[in-house]
Amino acid sequence: MITSLQLAFGMTLFAAASSLIVAGLISDIAAETAVFFSALLATGNALSALLLSHIGGTRQSTKAFFGAVLGGMLFRMAATLAGFWIGLKILLLPAIALAVALLTYTGLFIAAEVSLWSRQDFSRRVQAS
Repeated sequence: MITSLQLAFGMTLFAAASSLIVAGLISDIAAETAVFFSALLATGNALSALLLSHIGGTRQSTKAFFGAVLGGMLFRMAATLAGFWIGLKILLLPAIALAVALLTYTGLFIAAEVSLWSRQDFSRRVQAS
């Protein structure tokens, strides 16, 4: 069974390895930088999702859990948008490479998160009414 820590390590390793593979396949330094930057953004986003789910899971009330998860989701979306804007406007990375890589990494990492959460047993946290 995959734990959250194993998933976090796997996500980071996947992002680093795929960035190195892309660097070997293309000769455009700007596109390589865009792929690496989007790997960093998506990995940070995914790791913060795992951290926030653990923080929310340790809370006793459902309201606190949803506050951590949904408030964290708002923070994660804002951070991703800010990172995308920084990549485009400040680092002057190519828009297509940055957008495609960011969407690809984010989609893969969300699928991994959902897969992990669907396998977890939350029955011990359910309280009798």
